[in-house]
Amino acid sequence: MTRQPGFLGLPDRLPDASQPRIVVFGAPHGTAYPHEESSGCVAAAREIRAASQDDADLVDNWDFDLDGPVFADRPMCCVDIGDLPTSPGDSARNRALIESSTRSVLAAAAVPVMIGGDDSVPIPFFAGFSEAGPIWILQIDAHMDWRDERHGERFGYSSPMRRASEMAHVAGIVQVGMRAVGSAAAAELDAARHYGATIVTARQMHARGAEAAIEAIPEGARVVVTLDCDGLDPSVMPGVAARTPGGLSYMQVIDLIEAVSRRGRIAGFDLVELDTPSDIAGLSALTASRILVNVIGRIVRQP
Repeated sequence: MTRQPGFLGLPDRLPDASQPRIVVFGAPHGTAYPHEESSGCVAAAREIRAASQDDADLVDNWDFDLDGPVFADRPMCCVDIGDLPTSPGDSARNRALIESSTRSVLAAAAVPVMIGGDDSVPIPFFAGFSEAGPIWILQIDAHMDWRDERHGERFGYSSPMRRASEMAHVAGIVQVGMRAVGSAAAAELDAARHYGATIVTARQMHARGAEAAIEAIPEGARVVVTLDCDGLDPSVMPGVAARTPGGLSYMQVIDLIEAVSRRGRIAGFDLVELDTPSDIAGLSALTASRILVNVIGRIVRQP
């Protein structure tokens, strides 16, 4: 089988056999809820990689989002190892595979960048940092994702932040972009506040900008950023299962990413919940691709 070109044309290994600074991988399947159909996010990594190919020959050009070329005139330091061999319905194995793969990337002193998949895949991704903590988590999302369980399942897409709050290596959580209604009832909000999560609504972000979230993160912190595509406004990210007006703009998201890299260090990044059947003219895949380019560029620029 022919391998799909890597994100932005990245190789699956560096030509001089040196260790990469950034490792991109896909995680199509995570933990499914009982009796639910396959997620529309399974093909997200493939679509995002395809959307990035138009820029693959332009990585040496000036990128105005980054104020310089993507790799900042440094040698190639990023690889895309493709999708993990996850399987629908094999939730425990999927979690183990995502966690062990994340650990392997971190053990090689690289930054893992994961493309999901639904919002269950961040749970094992976070777990993979247990020997690389402490970490802070910055969540960009329309929803809190603080459900303890749903249909008896505790590792599904409604619970990533609840599970993260139980991990000893997670020092703090900042949640950005909440708006309208979702799965959170008063009990979930109370649990998040009791834990000490900083919740920055979309309205607060629009009023104050990135500082509303970044001020809650200690200087020098190692930060894992988890981005649910519905955190963005559907005008720029229509390919989501629950479109909700009033979300973050593309510029607000890349401002947050830059602010994190200056406040501390981006230690990991995941992008999830791009529902490909709901996309319009490939706009969501293109926007997601550009966000990932910014992530790579900011990590490259970190000391």
